[in-house]
Amino acid sequence: MGHENNVENRIAVVTDSAAAIHPELVERLSARGNFVVVPMPVTIRTPGAEDRSLQGLVAAEVDEAIMLAHVMGQTVSTSGPAPGVFADVYDELASRGFTHVVSVHLSGELSGTVESARTGARLSRLGAEGVSVVDSRTVAGAYGYAVLSALELLEEQSLSPEQVVECVRRVCERATLYFYIPTLDALRRGGRVSPALAMVGQMFQIKPIGTISQGKLAYVERPRTAARALDRFVELTVQACREHRYAAALDASTDAAPGTEMLGEVVAVHHVGNAAQAVQLYERVQHLLGEGSLSRSVAINIPEFLVSSLPPVLSAHSGLGAVAMVVY
Repeated sequence: MGHENNVENRIAVVTDSAAAIHPELVERLSARGNFVVVPMPVTIRTPGAEDRSLQGLVAAEVDEAIMLAHVMGQTVSTSGPAPGVFADVYDELASRGFTHVVSVHLSGELSGTVESARTGARLSRLGAEGVSVVDSRTVAGAYGYAVLSALELLEEQSLSPEQVVECVRRVCERATLYFYIPTLDALRRGGRVSPALAMVGQMFQIKPIGTISQGKLAYVERPRTAARALDRFVELTVQACREHRYAAALDASTDAAPGTEMLGEVVAVHHVGNAAQAVQLYERVQHLLGEGSLSRSVAINIPEFLVSSLPPVLSAHSGLGAVAMVVY
């Protein structure tokens, strides 16, 4: 690990797999020893057959199993890690010499993971006073980016646990996420929308665009064709970038806390089996912002680890063809 915080106050960061951080980046950061991603259990349920747990499969196998389940109309269920899993992670970090853990998780409005982490903290050697559990109040890269920001700051300077928590909270609060879902079937099978709403959506070809508001899923618009939905998805993302840049200009004369400057950039692009489409949508956003050309002769440079699959715990409910973008 490049920077050890300080002798008295060594801080580690924990999150869950719903943070949607690129697997290769997770592997690279985990090698430092101060970062752990706790997997979220996913199970495929087939009527008349035994439930199939996806634990132990490699990422590509998990993605393939979930996509096949969606195609076959099977139910993909998810759950949060048990408190004992978190306790073991915190104990392991304590054994490495870390004195405090900042543990950042999926919105408590959507999952019991935060409460499980809090219980795990109380059961661990560090205790509740040694583990700061943060409810991100959001999903996917919106808090994955906050986690990465905190890790970057810890590499650069000595921080107190309170400063790390403040950085995470501010980034989560300022991140804007939009998602497009081509069908409500997966949400219906997972119990996230009612069968009646899913049926209406199918009848009228509704292609919802959503966001996260106050920690919950919220629908912004319900276009009736995929083309119109994707156009609006791009427009809303561009609008968010411009609004964030305007806010950054207003804040330029103030002393912002570390890691909280608003740049108005797309910091994460997620997809479910449609990586090429996700990249194309990102390029459209950049083109409308005046930062790239859609001409084949002038390709937009895609930042490393920007584009990633939605993790199984989220793709289980979004279904094939979903795409999301996070603006910070």
